[in-house]
Amino acid sequence: MATPHDHTASLPASAGWSAALWLYRFDGDGRAHLCDAATYDAGALRQPPSDDWHWLHLDLSDVRSAQIVALLALPEEAQATLLSPDTHVNLQLEDTVAHGVFVDWVHQRGVDPAAEGQLRGDDGIGWLHFAMAGRLLVTARRQALRSLEAARRAVVAGAAADSPVRLLEMVAARFADTVERSSDGLSVRLDRIEDRVLADSIGEERRDLAQLRHQTVRLHRPLTAMRRVLKPFEQRHAGDADDALLAAIARLNQRFDDLDGDVGTLQERARLLQDEVAAKLAERTNRHLYVLSMITALLLPPSLVAGLFGMNLPGLPFAHSAHGLAFALLLGAASSVGVYLLLRRMGVARST
Repeated sequence: MATPHDHTASLPASAGWSAALWLYRFDGDGRAHLCDAATYDAGALRQPPSDDWHWLHLDLSDVRSAQIVALLALPEEAQATLLSPDTHVNLQLEDTVAHGVFVDWVHQRGVDPAAEGQLRGDDGIGWLHFAMAGRLLVTARRQALRSLEAARRAVVAGAAADSPVRLLEMVAARFADTVERSSDGLSVRLDRIEDRVLADSIGEERRDLAQLRHQTVRLHRPLTAMRRVLKPFEQRHAGDADDALLAAIARLNQRFDDLDGDVGTLQERARLLQDEVAAKLAERTNRHLYVLSMITALLLPPSLVAGLFGMNLPGLPFAHSAHGLAFALLLGAASSVGVYLLLRRMGVARST
C-alpha cells in the first residue's frame, strides 16, 4: 500500500479543539499521552515526530464537532461518515483514508466496562463513527460507548497502540470480548436450565428460556451486522495483503465468525430446550386431563343414580324399604365399578 499522506497538513494554526472529548498523542512506542485539546497546537498535528500519531475523539451531539471535522483535511466522504446519523455498519477505503461506522454497546456512566464484563438487560446499541488518515485517527459518537471507553482506559493504563489501525482493532476486540463473556454467561445459565429440565423439575424454565433467547438475539444481531460488512470488505481488498488494515480486518473476521458460531449454537440449544419444555408441559397437562376425565367418567353413573332416586315420584324402587339408602349407594358404587371395568376392557383406563 502506498505511503499514507499527512491529512493534517492543511490544518489552521488554531483548530478550536476545545469541543473535542479528548486528544491523545501516541509516541513511537505506542504509549498514549493526553493533550489539552483547548490549547493544543495544530502545528503538532501538521508535523508530528516521525513515529507519533494522534487520536481525536468527538461528541456528535455537540454542534462544534462539525466545525472541527470541517477543519480536518479529510475527503468529503470521510467527513460525511463522521457526521452522519447512520445506524448501520459500513467500512470504506479510499486511497489511504479508511472511514466507516462500527456497532458498539452503550456505556453506562459510572460503570467500569472492564469490571462489569457481561451485558445487562438494559444495555443498548450505539454507533462508532471513525476516519483514519495517515497518522490521525478521528472517532465520533452520540452516546458513550462501552468498547471505546474500555480501549481508552487500556491505553491510559499503558497498553501500546503503535498505529490508528491497532487502536481501532483494539476497540473492536473489546466489543468481541463483551460478546464472548456474555455468551459464556448465557451458556452457564442454559446448562442449569437444562439440568432442571432433565431432572423433570420444571418451574419457570419457559420464562427463563424466553429471556435467554432474547439475549442471544441481542448478541447475534450486531455480530451479523459486523460480519456482513467486514467479510465483503476483506474479499474486495484481498490483493492488499500487506495493508495493516486488511490484516486487522482478517483477524476480526475470524473472531467474529467464531463468536457468531457460539451464539448460533446457544440459540439452537435454547430453541430445542424450549421445545422439550413445551413437550413436557403438554405431557403433564395431558396426564392431568386424563385423571380429570377418568374421575368424570367414574362419577357420571352415580350422578345418574342420584338424579334418578331424587325425582321424588311414585313407584321409585326402595322408596318404602328400610334399607333403600344403602341399596341406592350400592347401586351407584356398582355402576362406577362397571364403567371402570368397561373402560379397562376398551383400553382407555390403562396407565401409559
